[in-house]
Amino acid sequence: MNRVFYGILLVVGIGLIVMPLSVPVFKSDAPYSVLNTKWNGLSSFGRLLYTNGEVTPILAPYDSVGLEDLEGTLVVVGPDVGFSSGEVEELKSFLEKGNTLLLADDFGTGNQLLEGLGLKVRLSKKPVLSLTYSKNADFPVTMDVRDPELAKGVSLLVMSRPSAILNVQNALVYTSNASMLGGTYGAFPVVVRIPYGKGTIILVSDPDIFTNSLYRENEPFLKNLVEGLPKKTFYIDEAHHADFNPYSSGSIVIRRAVNRELVFYYVLFVAFIAFIVESGIAGRILAWLASLVARFFREEEISQEELIRRLEEKGLDGDKLKTILEEIRTGSRIGGAHGR
Repeated sequence: MNRVFYGILLVVGIGLIVMPLSVPVFKSDAPYSVLNTKWNGLSSFGRLLYTNGEVTPILAPYDSVGLEDLEGTLVVVGPDVGFSSGEVEELKSFLEKGNTLLLADDFGTGNQLLEGLGLKVRLSKKPVLSLTYSKNADFPVTMDVRDPELAKGVSLLVMSRPSAILNVQNALVYTSNASMLGGTYGAFPVVVRIPYGKGTIILVSDPDIFTNSLYRENEPFLKNLVEGLPKKTFYIDEAHHADFNPYSSGSIVIRRAVNRELVFYYVLFVAFIAFIVESGIAGRILAWLASLVARFFREEEISQEELIRRLEEKGLDGDKLKTILEEIRTGSRIGGAHGR
């Protein structure tokens, strides 16, 4: 076979292994949506979840998608659409079976969900003010991350007008001591872990921590948070974003790393194909297979005497059968013996 053919096999095969992969994507303008690539979206956080596990968006009410039958972590960031009683019951079952809820909110509908779950924990209705901030007073910072796993590699956590978590003790993260809520000064909880049945609720009092605009500053903290989640199947709630409106946006390109071992085995495979073809082994194999098929489908051949003997065993007159066969052979019954 022509060497050009083997060259084409190598080029095409290796090209498919290393070429970029184009994947269609969708976008949304809704704040706190993982499909929103703008400053107030969570697309960067969504990629972080994707690199750590499986991601499935929730686009319908919980009682429509059967949340209680799912296993993993439900991610609810910045909800501004209310939760029905049916959804709350689905979420209760989801948590009681050992799953996780990551709820990040400040002044949206987070308190409604906490109340529906029968918890005393609440989000403050006013923002926490702080003398320690990043860009301006609207972006307070804290270094008070008290959970060792969350604190790995974290120098500070940047927030944006966060609320405080009320009625809790032993929080995972607090604001700086130079903070004020109402007329009270001190450090206020902003991240807390709450047991619920066999499951867990991780409550964050500022959804902006997860946004694209603050992702670079908060990436170490967010990585620690995601890696610490017990189950790596993530269900991202888009159904409780009032302005959620996905639209097509072309495609993104994912570059594949070169798998040297895979390339080596592919080249070896092409070399093997070339060897069996050029050596004639392939032709002999095909001929052998063809003979097997022919032998399998070949009809049994028997002599005239054997045929008459078998029919005599079934009760037919052998002499008459011989006469009929002779007449068929000479054509006397079809006019051949008379020139017709």
